[in-house]
Amino acid sequence: MQSRDSFTQFVFQPSILIVFAVLALAGCRYPVNIERPMTDMQGSELNIGLSENPPWVINTDQGPAGLEVEIIRALAENMDATINWHWDSEGNLLAALSHYQLDLVIGGLTQDSNVSALATPTRAYYQSQYRVGVPEGTSLPSNLEDVEVAVPVVNHIAQALKKEGAIPHPTSDLGKHNEAVANPSWWLKAYGYQVGDWEIATDHHVMALPKGENAWMLAVQRHLNSYPDIEQRLQRLEAGQ
Repeated sequence: MQSRDSFTQFVFQPSILIVFAVLALAGCRYPVNIERPMTDMQGSELNIGLSENPPWVINTDQGPAGLEVEIIRALAENMDATINWHWDSEGNLLAALSHYQLDLVIGGLTQDSNVSALATPTRAYYQSQYRVGVPEGTSLPSNLEDVEVAVPVVNHIAQALKKEGAIPHPTSDLGKHNEAVANPSWWLKAYGYQVGDWEIATDHHVMALPKGENAWMLAVQRHLNSYPDIEQRLQRLEAGQ
């Protein structure tokens, strides 16, 4: 039979205490929502988790803004529901979602994000195609061989550009110089770039829902599938930054 001393030693190991602390925070930070049915959401409240990722989600002094905020506000209006917004990091929000403490998480999530382990992602409602563009008045090159192309400092397209023969140039001053740039086509168009035909990469954008919420998933997916003019809205939001 295990002694009291050995039990105490086990419970108060630092790693065990950290786990207890994380679980306690996850349990008290968000409202309790244990797998409520879709009928309970209609005309009620939606608890939406969001992390900043312009132009998908923008944190402003006037409250949340951005493409996905607009989409969810329209959904809530259709449902005659009000929204409670919960700001946090993507990881914390997905953990809360897995405990059914949130109804939905947004923040420019993609199918490449680590969503599936904790949540059910929607089908992609929009695809950001990364292309190479040049400033207006500049001729597009016939190919990218030995062309220096500006990219964001943090990016996932440098290797794909190298395969095209281009020379990636990470910079925090993206779009401020007279040079070729690789970024999503909506971004390039927002800043008046001529967009080339090279498809460098594609991001598949999704939202995250609790696992097992089939009726809620269907309602969200239908709304996403019918939402109009996403590329044009992204361009306007980016140009307004």
